[in-house]
Amino acid sequence: MDLRAKLAAIFLLLLVLPFVAISAIQIDRTAAVMVGDLADSGDLLINQAFEQIRRVLTHTAGDPAAAMRADAALATLLESSQAFGKGVVYARIEALDGAPIVAPASAPPPAAVAATPPFSELRAALASWWPPSRIDAIAGDHTYEMSRAINVNGHPLAVIRIGLSTALIAAEAHRSVRDILAAGAAGVVLSLLGAMIAGGLMLRPIADLATRVERITEGSDAEVLPVQSGDELGTLAAKFNELSRRIKANRAQWETERGQFINIFRSITDAVILLDASGSVLFANSEAQARLGLPAGGMAEGKPLPLLLGRDNPLARMVETAYATGAEMRDVALELGSDGEPSRLLVSISSLGQGPDPAGLLIVARDLESMRELESVVDYSGRLVRLGGLISGVAHQIRNPLNAMNLQLELLSQDAARGAPIDQRLRAVRQEIERLSRAIDALMRFMRPEQLKLAPILINELLSEVAGQAAPAGVRVETAFDSGLPTVSVDRALLGEALRNVISNACDAMAQRGGTLRLTTALAPGDFVEIRIADTGGGIETENLQRIFKLYFTTKKNGNGLGLPLALRAVDLHHGTMDIESAMGVGTTVIIRIPAAHRTEAAAPARTD
Repeated sequence: MDLRAKLAAIFLLLLVLPFVAISAIQIDRTAAVMVGDLADSGDLLINQAFEQIRRVLTHTAGDPAAAMRADAALATLLESSQAFGKGVVYARIEALDGAPIVAPASAPPPAAVAATPPFSELRAALASWWPPSRIDAIAGDHTYEMSRAINVNGHPLAVIRIGLSTALIAAEAHRSVRDILAAGAAGVVLSLLGAMIAGGLMLRPIADLATRVERITEGSDAEVLPVQSGDELGTLAAKFNELSRRIKANRAQWETERGQFINIFRSITDAVILLDASGSVLFANSEAQARLGLPAGGMAEGKPLPLLLGRDNPLARMVETAYATGAEMRDVALELGSDGEPSRLLVSISSLGQGPDPAGLLIVARDLESMRELESVVDYSGRLVRLGGLISGVAHQIRNPLNAMNLQLELLSQDAARGAPIDQRLRAVRQEIERLSRAIDALMRFMRPEQLKLAPILINELLSEVAGQAAPAGVRVETAFDSGLPTVSVDRALLGEALRNVISNACDAMAQRGGTLRLTTALAPGDFVEIRIADTGGGIETENLQRIFKLYFTTKKNGNGLGLPLALRAVDLHHGTMDIESAMGVGTTVIIRIPAAHRTEAAAPARTD
């Protein structure tokens, strides 16, 4: 139904409803008046009969029933009731057992009126909220009875019964309803003619507005309505013009942003696919076309992805699962075969929108080989950064002995010139030379290339061996080893020295009061074997946590600042990581992660420079 038809229906409804309501009210009032007149007729006859009976019984000392039968005026009143009483069909006086006391000859027998409903039912039907009940009450020829009891000396004696018919008011009601409906129909017709004349002027701009709205929804450019008046229609036209301009601006912005997003999707190195709600391809960038074998040049768009890849393709099955369950998937490794050269991809699937029926799916597939190469580069860069931090203290360690030797040589020259003893100066110079030599030895030991002798070992065995050698008697050792760990490919001597340095530091932190050394191993995410070395010492101050891996930094009185830097260097050479968690008064935990043997074999060879 178009807008014009809808508005016409609304106008018709607005015109018809008032007339229908007024007609119904008028019919209801007419019926109420007619029923009231009928009730007044019955009440008048009952009251006249009652007064006549009261006069008869007042002047009679004998049998009341016999006196009523003998009264000619009472019999005449009941005989004439049908002629003069409106709607009266019978009038009689009965004993309590139903036997007639005074009944006209034309009155029906008691058995014929025994089932006559009381007049109160007519009043109840007329008061009902259901219109058919009210109409049925006065539309046909129905008889209702009004009655009144006669008491003598406080005891019931007889009953006055008056039968009232609705036949007369039914005819009058039919005439009234016809007249009312005719007047209402004439009013509706006249109103419709007026509405059609006046509504044509109003519907025309509204229909024009509807037409232009449909054009906008179909993608047309901005539509403009002429503003011809200052009334509500003119205001509506002005608002529509403003909305049309905004839609055009928003559409242009959306098209620009859409083009930018498409360019972004085309430029990223990951395979990106957009699917609609039915699983058909909306967009696939060049990486997706190359890695998944999708047709280029837009040929894949509009086609179901399982049809392009094949039902048995792991990615197609993964997409079907995502549609069936509505669950998103993150970083799922898939191996896809292509002409005998399988490629491993890391796939993530996200829903476009929310709810049980999303608008589609976003698929991002990343080449695992490229990721591993990038991880190797990032890991190597990180190790170079850490290496720069480790040797940042070398200049300080070398500069201090040189400055001290320079000062001692100057003082030695002065003492020799004046003939003073120079033995003390010479000893000071020798001490600084030894100090410088130790610093250089540490640096060379740290910097010289390590020829790693890799071999597969069980980390639990190496950790137990080192702990047995490095832990003193006053430290309790607790272990929680994962017996299902894979082997690690490491230089046993180099990694053992690193673990020994870490365990020694942990034991030194508990030297004064003793404590517990906890050694834990587990398999960490990413195929890493994780080693945790925890002590219950005093902890490391926050400001020192960022400096503990610097060469020569130490908080021990007789420390050399080489243990942790050398341990970190050894872990780096094995492509591992080393982190420290510490809390004052609680203790310190060193976390070392070493790649499992199969991961190490797949990684690039360790750099030793």
